Amino acid sequence: MALSTLLTGWPERLRSLWASFRFKRDLPWLLLVMGLLFWVFDSQGRSNALFWIGGLVLVGRGLRWVWDRLLFKVSRRLWIILLLMSVLPMLTLGLILLSFAWLGLGAQVSRSTQQTLTAWEEALRTANTAPTDAAALQMLKTYGGTWVERTGTLPAGVDERFVGMVWADPGEGTSGQGRKETYLRAVRKVPGGYRLLSLGLDVLGDRVQSLSGGQVAFRLSSLRGEDTHGDTVRIKVSGQTPSTEPILAGKAETLAQWSKGQPLQGSGLNAPFPLPPLAFPICDWATGQALVLTARPQSNLYALFAGYRSAERQVLSEGAVTAMVVVGLILSVLILMQAGATLLGLRLAWTLGRAVNALHGGVRRLSLGDFATRIAPRGRDQVAQLSMAFNEMALRIQIAQTEREGHLRMEEELRVAREVQMRLLPDLESLRLPSVRAIILPAREVAGDYYDVFPLPDGGLAFLIADVSGKGTSAAFYAAETKGVLSALDKQALDPVEVADRLNSIWCEGHGRKLFLTLAYGTFHPRTGSYRFVRAGHPAAFLRCGDGQVRRLCPKGMGVGLSASRFRAALELCEGTLATGDSLHFFTDGLSEAQAPDESFYGEERLAALLGRPSEDLQAAILADVVAFTQGRPLADDLTLLSLSR
Repeated sequence: MALSTLLTGWPERLRSLWASFRFKRDLPWLLLVMGLLFWVFDSQGRSNALFWIGGLVLVGRGLRWVWDRLLFKVSRRLWIILLLMSVLPMLTLGLILLSFAWLGLGAQVSRSTQQTLTAWEEALRTANTAPTDAAALQMLKTYGGTWVERTGTLPAGVDERFVGMVWADPGEGTSGQGRKETYLRAVRKVPGGYRLLSLGLDVLGDRVQSLSGGQVAFRLSSLRGEDTHGDTVRIKVSGQTPSTEPILAGKAETLAQWSKGQPLQGSGLNAPFPLPPLAFPICDWATGQALVLTARPQSNLYALFAGYRSAERQVLSEGAVTAMVVVGLILSVLILMQAGATLLGLRLAWTLGRAVNALHGGVRRLSLGDFATRIAPRGRDQVAQLSMAFNEMALRIQIAQTEREGHLRMEEELRVAREVQMRLLPDLESLRLPSVRAIILPAREVAGDYYDVFPLPDGGLAFLIADVSGKGTSAAFYAAETKGVLSALDKQALDPVEVADRLNSIWCEGHGRKLFLTLAYGTFHPRTGSYRFVRAGHPAAFLRCGDGQVRRLCPKGMGVGLSASRFRAALELCEGTLATGDSLHFFTDGLSEAQAPDESFYGEERLAALLGRPSEDLQAAILADVVAFTQGRPLADDLTLLSLSR
């Protein structure tokens, strides 16, 4: 049951895996896994391309991740730059110097050894020209163990004028017969066969060991089996082009191994290390086969420098020692300077990285709304100047934010004040006064203009339109104050002159002459059409007759608050009756002083001309004409329009 359930769920699992597969993201992993699988099950190497493609893409992604994540901070990048430009070049230079020193020591040992062998071969060749064996041995008596042998034939491949190293039995008259050793041998054609003049090479091992100072491991090997490529062994013969055989390549068969000297001891700087191996061509005398004799010398610093004041070894001259001391001091100074430069670079990288990280953190906190964040400048460089500029910017943003919050708070207060002011205006629809229409357009959030309508017990109504000097909240406050004063007056028992006079008296008692208002106050009976009003410094009213004629009504009067004693005498009552189709229009100077882009004013003449045209909705036509005249320019003053019609 479980197996069937598992098999049944496989298609759904495969579909979910395919749905979650992202080509760009998952394809390199798929190639890498396929390459590994092919590598396990396929030995033909056909998986290399898949494996390398997937692996290289993933390595590139890893480097990108390192760059984006680990090297995101500037300080880390500076440290990497310092590492690439300071530490790595020093390490590279040190490795190059050590490599040159190692190769130089090996070259010195090799050159000295080769010179010794060349000198011995030349001496052996010269001695072999002697007519007698005794004379030949006499010429080589200073070279150590030498002997002469006679043979009727030579091994295959060995020329009758051969001079070189051989691996052979010592021969008669020598110790160690039956055990092959290495020799220098020269061949000479003599009556009845060949004379073989041989020289032991024990001194050669001592020479190499004395040059290196440590143990020398010798290895004799032959090259057999597979084809080989590389350098060649030259079997030197006199007067002929040497034959060649490859060396240090192919599969080598070890024929013999031995060593000279004792292994060196030491640790740390005095630890033993191998020098480059030496290779000598040698001939197997029994078969004529070309062999290779490899010498691997060992040395350490103590072995290299211990003999400079020793009586047994070659001693350096005073000049050489002085030069070594001077070079050592120069290198020490350079190392100290480089160490100081590295420390200084680390210090600068740490300082610059810390400053940049502080800037990054400050910008991040600033972006989160912490406008009080500040960065302590360090030094006088450009990063410090950036820090100071950041602090100044943060301060300005903080001030701007404070001002913005204050502005928003003021806008909210003004919005509330506008709502309150609009609620103070009469609701003409609820009063069911179709003969009265009014509108107010504030130049700012709140207006200094005000209009009001009061129903009277006799079926008539009292109306008011006022304009307080100034604009904005103060003017709106005084407009609201006017409503309160007007509401307290008995408008039924008082005529328009008395109402205006009492309003002026109360206003003069509470305000100075610098604060005044203009108004038009009166009464209107919609049933009979009779009206009475006074104009206290307010713009003239316009009477539009049903036949299209327009009359300007401008009774005398002065502004409220300008004079307590002369106000009543200056007022003139205007009376009349509206016929059917007639209308009476009051407005504030915000309408007549509305400005076009060319700074021209709308004016009362334009209004009078507009009123003379036939229109179903005069108030809407007036407002539309004002908007067209100003071409979208904001109003410079509050605009209020009050219309009475019959």
